[in-house]
Amino acid sequence: MEQNTNEDIIMITDEDGVEHPCQILLTYHSDEFNKDYIVLYETSALESSDEDMELYAFSYTINEDSIGDLYPIESDDEYNMIDEVIDQYYADLESSEQ
Repeated sequence: MEQNTNEDIIMITDEDGVEHPCQILLTYHSDEFNKDYIVLYETSALESSDEDMELYAFSYTINEDSIGDLYPIESDDEYNMIDEVIDQYYADLESSEQ
């Protein structure tokens, strides 16, 4: 699992064609699924007083031009694995702050 810096922002286009700047929370490679995953949140969430930040997860690939392609998560097993990775990320973050 890789933790990323504030410089890791990518633009995500929604189904209406609207672009949203998203911060990369973490990336993770799963040997079980043989895929790379990315977890994002909208940068506007940082300005909100709402403590529950919505996270978005995708699998991804990088092509020869260093441009990434995002793909939807395909199964409940993948969602469960990503939930565990996110939980571990926050547990590690909390323990490092103590």
